Amino acid sequence: MDKIYKFNKNTDPIRFDEFVIQSDQNSLHQCTKWAQVKKNWMSYYISVCDENDSIVATALVLSRTLIGRKKLFYIPKGPIMDYRNDELVSFFFVNLIEMAKKEKAVDIRFDPNILLRKYPYSDRNEYLTMSNVDIISILEKHGAKHSGFTKFISESTQPRFNAEMDVNKDWKKQLEHKTAKCIRASQRKGIEVSEGKEYLPLFALAMRYTEQRKNIALRNEDYFKEMLNAYGDEGICMISTLNFPKQISVCKKLIDEANLILTDTNASKKKRNEAKEQLDFNTSQLKELTEAYKREGKDEVVTSGILACYNDKLMELFYMGNNPEYLRYYGSYLLYSKCIDRCCELNIPYCSFGGIEGTLDDGLTLFKSNWPMNVEEYIGEFNIVLDPLVYNLFDSVYPKVLSLVAKLRGKK
Repeated sequence: MDKIYKFNKNTDPIRFDEFVIQSDQNSLHQCTKWAQVKKNWMSYYISVCDENDSIVATALVLSRTLIGRKKLFYIPKGPIMDYRNDELVSFFFVNLIEMAKKEKAVDIRFDPNILLRKYPYSDRNEYLTMSNVDIISILEKHGAKHSGFTKFISESTQPRFNAEMDVNKDWKKQLEHKTAKCIRASQRKGIEVSEGKEYLPLFALAMRYTEQRKNIALRNEDYFKEMLNAYGDEGICMISTLNFPKQISVCKKLIDEANLILTDTNASKKKRNEAKEQLDFNTSQLKELTEAYKREGKDEVVTSGILACYNDKLMELFYMGNNPEYLRYYGSYLLYSKCIDRCCELNIPYCSFGGIEGTLDDGLTLFKSNWPMNVEEYIGEFNIVLDPLVYNLFDSVYPKVLSLVAKLRGKK
């Protein structure tokens, strides 16, 4: 006997989010707060309920007008359902396509939060079998065209490769020596961390430094503000700063302490060696700080910033910016460690570092690999094309327009 399903396009947000968060396909991109961030898109909280009125599938559908009344339907990291329940999958897509046609959508684009494989970064050169490949043919049976196993971020709407860390209380014991050393060095060099929405302008400044260094355009302060407003207490804005007068004073004090030990004839050889190392380090840093203080013309600079959001089961480190003049102060390492500590405090077992290139050898991936990082490969992106003529025009022109706009913004 066929099951009785009901298709809803205006699901109660609380019930919607409860289903998403409890699913093993849980994603911040499929919770209702993401719709609040994407205010320039129209959003639908779609669900399928069974005969007991229990939710068995959800999809946060974002809709944007392209040309005239023609629209794009986009489901980031969704839909969320049991893809091997053929009856459910069929019911969902029949109804979604019918709705999309009524709304004059030319395409339904989606990338399910389904893994092909997950492995430690250190195993990246090993032969690793794929799972869930059969889901591709299941979706193709319902009219979806797979975009393939893309490798580069630019080839899809959401990166197919992602960096992730499984968090536990002993995570610091798993760190490589180099990473732990960078965290200690950051603290030793006087980097301090501040958290709160009031630091958003300084975080945006850190992002601007990254834009200028890479000659690209990322998000602006208004967008970051929307994110923090949407996520409320589940949003994190942190910055790392360097206060020149304060750290110069610390260096001078440590230099004086080291000189006292070095002139003490009763000091042990070990203590004198430690004092010599302390003297050399702080003398060098004092010179560097004095020059930077004069160059900056202000008491304090922001060295890096991070914006993260979370729910009960996962945290996503969405954005990080760095001041290129102070990379050797390792503020980014300190911010990452603070966010992972927060995961421990909240008992969040999963921390996403964000998308990476599938080559696994670019600079951003190498930084993320300094942590106990796993590589996640997702199943990829799909399209259900409803108006081939308009869709092909959109698909060929729109990415070029976005790229041009980004470059122009990056040069400003």
